[in-house]
Amino acid sequence: MKDEDRNGHITRRDFNNGALLGSGAALLGMSAPLLSGCNPGGERASPASEIHSWNGYSGVGDYSRSNGNIESTREAAHLIRDQKVDDLMADLIDSGEIYDLVVIGGGFSGLSAARTFLREAEPHRTCMLLENHPLPGGEAKRNEFMVDGKMLVGPQGSNVVVTPTGSGDWYDELWHDLGIPRDPAFQPLKGYSGELRVSKTNYMPMFGLAEQTATAGYFFDEEKFGVASYWDINSSENGYENTPFTDEERADLARLHRGAGKNIWGDDWERGLDSVTYRHYLEDILAVHPRITQMLDKTLSTTGGLGADAVSALFAMKSGLPGFDVGFGDGSFYRLSPSDGEATGIFSFPGGNDTVYRLMLKRVMPDAIAGDGSFGAIQNSPYNFENFDREGARLRIRLNSTAVFIEHDGPPDSASLVKVAYVRDGKLNLIRARGVVSAIGGWVNKHIVRDLPESYRDAFGQFVYGSNMIVNVALTNWEFLVNIGVSACHYFSADGLGGFCNIKQPMSFSDRQAPFDPKEPVVLTFYIGFPNPGLPAQAQAAQNRYALLSKSYADIERAIRAQMTKMFGSAGFDEDRDIAGIVVNRWGHSYIVPTPGFFFGVDGKRPAMDVVKERFGRIAFGHAEHNGLQEWFGGVENGERAARQVIEVIRHA
Repeated sequence: MKDEDRNGHITRRDFNNGALLGSGAALLGMSAPLLSGCNPGGERASPASEIHSWNGYSGVGDYSRSNGNIESTREAAHLIRDQKVDDLMADLIDSGEIYDLVVIGGGFSGLSAARTFLREAEPHRTCMLLENHPLPGGEAKRNEFMVDGKMLVGPQGSNVVVTPTGSGDWYDELWHDLGIPRDPAFQPLKGYSGELRVSKTNYMPMFGLAEQTATAGYFFDEEKFGVASYWDINSSENGYENTPFTDEERADLARLHRGAGKNIWGDDWERGLDSVTYRHYLEDILAVHPRITQMLDKTLSTTGGLGADAVSALFAMKSGLPGFDVGFGDGSFYRLSPSDGEATGIFSFPGGNDTVYRLMLKRVMPDAIAGDGSFGAIQNSPYNFENFDREGARLRIRLNSTAVFIEHDGPPDSASLVKVAYVRDGKLNLIRARGVVSAIGGWVNKHIVRDLPESYRDAFGQFVYGSNMIVNVALTNWEFLVNIGVSACHYFSADGLGGFCNIKQPMSFSDRQAPFDPKEPVVLTFYIGFPNPGLPAQAQAAQNRYALLSKSYADIERAIRAQMTKMFGSAGFDEDRDIAGIVVNRWGHSYIVPTPGFFFGVDGKRPAMDVVKERFGRIAFGHAEHNGLQEWFGGVENGERAARQVIEVIRHA
């Protein structure tokens, strides 16, 4: 039975086939028909505002407002990049508003700064948070689909948690305060009697050498390898003997899988690793074949922004890449030994770390999200946008507001206020603050903080940023995966390991979820990086962003459909029948890329991240990038630090 017969109205799948792909770009700006299913509140979903040629289809529910860097945020950011802010100054609207703290950025860092301010500043102090997206959360957002009456959720970006040890440190206290489950329940696999490992995260099997968390398959296609296309399952378990690699390459892969490492620096190994690239470490110290480095480039560019010839080897170790299992202490908590059958204490919530973010938002602004704030309720309760920016509230959140100008109102060492200008609905608005936490990336800070000292500007200028794309495909079923016998898939392209996709074991939290059964709907998540080896890091980053931003939604959707047909067609996959919707999430500056010297400095100079952690006048900077390993908990930690720096200057003014 077709979906329109079941549900009484057209689905995204039907719209793709009948209009978007069949009729070309002329229809890309038109309004979409009603989408399949219901929103989280149980009502018919509203029509998508548009199927935009760049943003594309964005799912249902609150998060359909914001999938990755949408065009409106991109265009506002380009005002800064292209130095066009001054052109708007003649029409500046001075609201006269004064807040004790203005926070720039509503991701984990910004929300953590607001949370710390509410907890530690005097009760009469007020805070305004400016967020440039239609929804807060930074990269900790989800995509929502409704397929056959079941809610499906996939991550837009930030997407893994590591359970605290219970030591009572700040991280342990945060989990306790927010009520984050430490041992959540996951749905058992039903409707399939074969052996199939399914990861509780999207990340772990992506590394390629931690395949014990999932039944992982490598797809070798005829176009790239000159042999009839085939799948090899769990390649690491048989020494890669069934892969089309050379004997030397197979031996290197097996060596990395078993555990490899070579410490030539002794006790100062962290500084030593930070002094060389990951490529240098693999090829010149471990003597790994260059083609293996190319394979790892795709994973590294997806999980860390750029490839092996750009990043510090210390960053590669911290990120969980292979080659450091011997001689380097405990290594990364993302690395698993081959004997570890599962990633105990490492898992993902349904939409990634948006669950943690929503729990935190509910604590600091209880009326922002409907429901009682419990873990189960927080998953699907809708946002109450009317409560975000209420006059008189101690904390206000102003959405769709891109900060473009920050400057002390007088000399930084004696000014009592900071001026903050932001663009909203095409208009430039001015507010003032007794202190500012800029919880956004350095690529923006170096442009918008007008009186920024040269030492800070130089430090931010040293930061390099990579791009990546996460695509969530809502499936009506995943029988083609079990027909192959995989839950995670690597596929190749001309530049090495071409990409990765997987399903993850769903967490149990609602009776509206689809059962974990191959005949039922599920989300298949693609992680796509853009490695460009051989260029200097900044040039690689620029090319990556161009590759990410230059394609239309229709181009990306076509490529995903073609890749899935190539990989899964022989196993019974049919794109018209099996795909219910595709959402593309682009992140133009998704990761800071720690190049050699990031953690310890270059030529005896202080590390740039240490420079920008210092308060400048009444302005402090706090962001996950200041830890090098850009994770949500680093964002929380640095937002908290920056808020305390500003609280100190406000109290002593």
